[in-house]
Amino acid sequence: MMSSIDANTYNIANTIFNIDILKQIEDDLDIDEKISILFLIIEDYKNVFRDVFNLFEKAKRERTYIITDYIKKTRHPTENWNDRVLEALCILNNREVIKKLRLPFNDLDVQYFPKIMKCSKNINIIAKCLYMICESLDETDQKLLLDNVKSESFNYEPLLDNINYLELHMLYWMQIKYITISQDKCNMKKLLKHLRNFENLKTICMDLEKFENHLHVVDTREILGISDKNCLEQISLEETSVERRYYIKKKIRPINSGLCIIINQMYFGEECEARFGTNADCISLSKTFQAFGFKIYQLENLKKTEMIDKIKNIPNEHGISYDCLFLCILSHGYKGGIITSDEKEVSLEMIERTLCCMELKNIIKIVIIQACQGKTCGSIYIQKDSNYLTTDGICDPSIPVSEDIRQFENFFMFMSTIQGFVSIRHKEEGSWFIQEVCKIFQTYGSQITFLECVREIMTSMRKKQGTIGKSQVAQLSEIRQDRLYSDFQLKNIVERKEKEYD
Repeated sequence: MMSSIDANTYNIANTIFNIDILKQIEDDLDIDEKISILFLIIEDYKNVFRDVFNLFEKAKRERTYIITDYIKKTRHPTENWNDRVLEALCILNNREVIKKLRLPFNDLDVQYFPKIMKCSKNINIIAKCLYMICESLDETDQKLLLDNVKSESFNYEPLLDNINYLELHMLYWMQIKYITISQDKCNMKKLLKHLRNFENLKTICMDLEKFENHLHVVDTREILGISDKNCLEQISLEETSVERRYYIKKKIRPINSGLCIIINQMYFGEECEARFGTNADCISLSKTFQAFGFKIYQLENLKKTEMIDKIKNIPNEHGISYDCLFLCILSHGYKGGIITSDEKEVSLEMIERTLCCMELKNIIKIVIIQACQGKTCGSIYIQKDSNYLTTDGICDPSIPVSEDIRQFENFFMFMSTIQGFVSIRHKEEGSWFIQEVCKIFQTYGSQITFLECVREIMTSMRKKQGTIGKSQVAQLSEIRQDRLYSDFQLKNIVERKEKEYD
């Protein structure tokens, strides 16, 4: 869409945005994304419901533009609509559009703070919280919330009877003064009594209560060393000490060379079934890390002694002349460990202590475990049978003594599932977790940092559902250990070669 632009972050939006570019952006957006962006960029929320709803209806009939036509029609905001649109794109986390604009994700995060609920540069903070509510509620919860609000309004707008875009309803609530979110006044009492019934909205409710009561809200420009008067709107005082670290651009360790060791356990003894589909995971991991210039070594169906010896001898067999080591173990598991091909147990702590040796203390060590961690299935509700999804699972051995605690530096363990629960694997396509790891790394690995990729993976895993037998199942991944002293970012070898030729 656009060529690369070398511009100061603060001036990026003014530099690249015009109405024609905005139209191109809208072409890449779904209707729900358009409504969300328009909801966020509105500056004065009084009496805008009709205008927005008419644009929405017209776009459904004639495939017209919504955001562009709103800005053209209202010319409001006149000066910084482009900056507001860019911040809204960041809040929506639409990386595909941002990627086409050739904008640096890390700089945009520092500029607009999209992940921080109580902070905004150009967008009304309460509108940002309301958008987060829309994203946090599923279809059933949204209907419940709408029913509760409608029960308090005798003449609820009939045009909205069959509309499931919650932002449009919220604009209507503002028009009838059910809620108020103007800069000088915030009235959320009626809505908050319904929002408190939703367990996953507790944090947002606390934020809204503070905004309404003007509690613990300060201007953090001086605290964060930011002089621009428009840079921050509001943020809670109690979170400043924790969240200020987000704004300070982290030191990112460069990765110039890497080693990826994949232990792929498919066949076992008599008790554990073969892990069909694991080869798909192995292939995906190999392709993913090859793209980042890593040396790949695959080991298959290791017995307990073989696995421990292979991990212990990594410095001897592969040296230490690399910046980062990924050890990926794909196997059956139990709570706190994995199962080897001879159906013996190896604890996660044993893996950690074996890998964390003095020779590797300065090397970033990432362990990725695809294995069950218990027998509990993350069930949701009954549905049709599935013959393709299965699980990876069915005390601890003695632990060697550590002589120097520094050997445990630069270590990170990422688990496919939380303790006590099974891990889901498709018998042909591979496991949910490993496939998602590869997808996120392939898409964003050279654009965002490792820890940001981890968060993307965890968010994506939270949305997955499938069926085993007659139960619909879900899965949550988890970070078990994080002792990284610095974040890091992988480098795509294609991009690296292009720079070498320049």
